[in-house]
Amino acid sequence: MASKEPFRITDPETMRTLAHPLRQRIMVELNVREHARAVDLAKALREPANSISFHLRVLARHHFIEEAPELAKDKRDRVWRPLVERFLVDGNVGHEEQMLDPILRWVRDEFLRDRSAPGAKDDFHEGMASGAFLTREEAEQMTAEIVAVLEKWWDRTGAAKRADPDDPERRYYQILYTIGPRDLAGEPEPGA
Repeated sequence: MASKEPFRITDPETMRTLAHPLRQRIMVELNVREHARAVDLAKALREPANSISFHLRVLARHHFIEEAPELAKDKRDRVWRPLVERFLVDGNVGHEEQMLDPILRWVRDEFLRDRSAPGAKDDFHEGMASGAFLTREEAEQMTAEIVAVLEKWWDRTGAAKRADPDDPERRYYQILYTIGPRDLAGEPEPGA
């Protein structure tokens, strides 16, 4: 089972490893299933098994996953389990853009989504930007509370996904959280 403690990314090679979109999908699927073979992941992700096998080995080399030989049917059977459920980046390690650019594009699209367009109500979408006047200690307390809520929902929905992995109603929803002081007065005027 993956550690609840965030994995700290401290070097560019590890960041580049996780920045790959297919590896991110593999990590999500492995965390839901708790363990899987390359063929299981290939079927779930609709990707070639040889490609999944390659990416599993890369993730293992960087300690995101490990083999689980006790779950294997025989010596040739390779079963993998996640070691990482969430991560933190320690400073500017390099290759952050590879990871962040797709996420930031998605956030922008979510905020700019036309909620009146046909089919827009088929899925739930919500975007919110907010602020508060916090001390550092209050920011830390708020973060702990938000993380607890996110962990509760990950555990609950992960259990439901494991119970019925092919449920078409159960889709992966991205949730982002960031907190930090922001100097609104120090930001440039739009178009400046």
